[in-house]
Amino acid sequence: MLAGATAPSQRIVVIPVRLILVVAIALVLAVSMVGWLMLVPRWPPPTGQHAVGRIDLDLRDAQGRSVSITVWYPAAGPRVASQSIENAPIDATRRMPLILYSPGWGGSRLQSSIQTANLASHGFVVVACDDHGGGQGAGLELSSDAAMAATIERAGRQVVDQANRLLDVLRALEAGQSSFLKDRIDFTRVGVLGYSLGGAAGLQAALRDPRIVGVFSVDGGLFGPPATQIGNEAYFLLSSREAFPSEAELASTDPFTRNYALISAQDLPRNARRMERPDSYWAVVDRADHGDLSDQLFVFSRHKLFRTNAERQSINAAIEGLEVAFFRAVLLGEPGPLRDLRGRDGESVRWVNATPQPPGTARVRP
Repeated sequence: MLAGATAPSQRIVVIPVRLILVVAIALVLAVSMVGWLMLVPRWPPPTGQHAVGRIDLDLRDAQGRSVSITVWYPAAGPRVASQSIENAPIDATRRMPLILYSPGWGGSRLQSSIQTANLASHGFVVVACDDHGGGQGAGLELSSDAAMAATIERAGRQVVDQANRLLDVLRALEAGQSSFLKDRIDFTRVGVLGYSLGGAAGLQAALRDPRIVGVFSVDGGLFGPPATQIGNEAYFLLSSREAFPSEAELASTDPFTRNYALISAQDLPRNARRMERPDSYWAVVDRADHGDLSDQLFVFSRHKLFRTNAERQSINAAIEGLEVAFFRAVLLGEPGPLRDLRGRDGESVRWVNATPQPPGTARVRP
């Protein structure tokens, strides 16, 4: 070897600074893209075979007051991947089953639009109205025992008012106030999808009108007459984890935490009694808070920064699967899909009661 030469094993490879920067930037972009795909919420498309149309309409109640509604419906034409198509032509080949949507206390008729659009993709017409008492002290005031008692009383009145609003919508549609929906709806068997307080409003409406044969309550508390009166409608309660308060929450020194837990706890035996009726079911999404059972599931929240899209999609798929199966059984006389799901715990859903129990024997499994 010549003097001063470097041995091959000792040669130093110099990597250009520009190449290092390019690789570093590529890595940062790749990690950012993966993070975006995993964490940034993306709304799921409807799962049914029908294209979904959406239209806003105005009806009149018995006193002549305007009632604004939003309608999701099976649209004519091929299925598309979007949530819904504004003012698309409606499928005119048959009369379709009707589901009324009732939002939570003070809530909007668009509060669960992912779920309502999905039901329409499976052949249902879904008609939603805003909560009737949206501007009248809506919400829970639980800062003291007296405030809780007043809230429960107000909630009971609100349930009755919103139920009357649902019935006003039903009568207006039946009277043919909407030319768009005239002769498109089967009014013989009607369902209600109610979120939060809207679930009790659906039960109250069913007490008033026997054509409402099924109520799917999405994390709804029992207030007003439905707290003590049980009708003949089929009933599905889908709860969040908040429906089963812990001992620590029930004994909390914070009035709001304690009273919120007490309101949930008082519904446990009431719902257990409802499970003794035929066609009554109860499931819980243990990973979901109350808001997660609405469109809020797909709203980015700093409180749940690391919730992945996979988890959101899993929770939403469980909700939608149960809703479609329930209304197919109740409104279309197709019990198979619900029978296949019943009692089968999964990644997102755990069953509390999958089959009716003999009177006096129903128990709540937290």
